[in-house]
Formats: sequence, C-alpha cells, structure tokens
Amino acid sequence: MIYIYLENGVAHVWNSEDWFELRTKHRICGSLIGAISSHPRQNDFKGLPMALMTEEAALLIEKGICELYSLPNLTQKPSETCKEAAKDLDQKLLQEQSEALRKRRIEQISQKIDIIIAGKRKKLLAKGMPDIPMDKETYLQEEISKLPPLAPAHVLVYLPTEHHMKTDEVKMTIQDLEPSISGEGAVKYAVYKDLWEQGLYITEGLKFGCDFLVYPGDPVKFHAMYMIRCVGSETVSFQPSTLVAFGRLSVAVNKIAVVATCGPQNQINYQTLQWHDSVNG
Repeated sequence: MIYIYLENGVAHVWNSEDWFELRTKHRICGSLIGAISSHPRQNDFKGLPMALMTEEAALLIEKGICELYSLPNLTQKPSETCKEAAKDLDQKLLQEQSEALRKRRIEQISQKIDIIIAGKRKKLLAKGMPDIPMDKETYLQEEISKLPPLAPAHVLVYLPTEHHMKTDEVKMTIQDLEPSISGEGAVKYAVYKDLWEQGLYITEGLKFGCDFLVYPGDPVKFHAMYMIRCVGSETVSFQPSTLVAFGRLSVAVNKIAVVATCGPQNQINYQTLQWHDSVNG
C-alpha cells in the first residue's frame, strides 16, 4: 500500500520508491514540484514531491492502490520538545563524524609515524644534536594530541527525504481532494478513468488549453497524441469560435483535438476535430 499525503487539498507523493512504482506499474505521471539539491538555482528539472491531479489521486484511492493521509502537525509551530530533539540529532551527527574523522586520522598517522620520526631525527642531526632514541608510541600519542576537534561548520549535513520525527497521520477521503470530483468535476474524473482503463498515459493539459494530454506510452518516450477537453453533456452548445480555436490550436501543436462528453447512460463518448483540408489531404 502506497501512502499519499494531502496538503491544501492536493495529494503528494514523497517517497522515491512509491513514485517509481506509480510511474512504471500504474501509469501515474503527476507533476514533480520540488527542487533538486544536486542541481540548485534552476527550475528546468524538478524533484520530489510529486503533486497528483485530483483525478489521479481519486483513481488510486478507488482502485485500492493508495491511501490518503494528512499530517496536520507538520504545519504547526514546532514544540520545545521537537526543537530539543533536533538539537540532539545535530549533536549526535557531530559526535559520530568527529569520532569517525579522528579514527581515520589516527590510522593515517600510524601509517606515517616512521616517516615522521625519521624527519625529526634528521632535523636534530642537522642541528648538531646527537642521535637520541625516539619512542614510536610516545611520538604517536604526541601527534594524536595535536588533532583539532571537528568544527560544526565542517559537519556533513544529512538531508532526509522524509520527515524523520514522529508525525500524527489522519486518514482522509476522496471528498477531501480539491478540486472535487463531484459536481462539475465528475465528468473530468469519468473521462480520466476511462482513458486510464484503456492503458493510456494521461497528464494535465493546462499548458495546451485543454483538460488532459493523452500519450500512447510513457511521456518520457512519446509525444502526446490527443488533447482532451471535457464537456458536461452532449447537449451543450459551443460558440463556433471556440471550436475553431481549439481545432487550430491542436493543428499548431501537431495533436488531435478531442471533445469528451458523458452520455445519458454515463458512457464516455469522444468526438475528434479535424480541419477539412487535413481530412482530404
């Protein structure tokens, strides 16, 4: 079971393994909205979390693939206990890395102690001092005592991909998603579900002036073939200019314009728009 988390009415996926499973097994693309720590100061490439369309989240919940939860305490001001826990974690990381660094430096000094002693003996002889017996262990401890402590500014900082403290999860339902899939959103959800059950990939079509873009395969490998605009009823009338604009837009971006409607028996019907010249030629 995959957990998705609700924030301001939008469901998000935070775990990379869950994102991969949804993409490869369930054809859910979503929208990556997070920053990539390894590629800062750019917005061409995004990372987790992945924001889901209402239709995507509702479908996953309905099919039993995901469960929807809210984490209300994440938006609350941290308590003194949480602050102390964060400080303790920072001190623990500092202590662990200090011990690891010290152990590594001791190993390096131990390997080079003979070279260090030879260099000291050479300096003494250059000053005309007699060859004095040198205890290797004594000089080793002397070099170890010179090791400076690890400064907090030099500690490697861990960036957790999930919240590392205990959070209270509140189970949510499809009705908590925004925008809602009831009322005007019911047709969009019915169309999305119908296309998904046909084995297609569907993404949001806002950039192309439609409700959905439909792909024959993963959008990473294929261009969208169809631009879907959902209409509440087959009896809805259109202004001619609206149809012309939608058709011309589809031709400009080399896609097929499709109007999806919901029939009286709740069946989904699709009507394509094509220019007369393109039909003949």
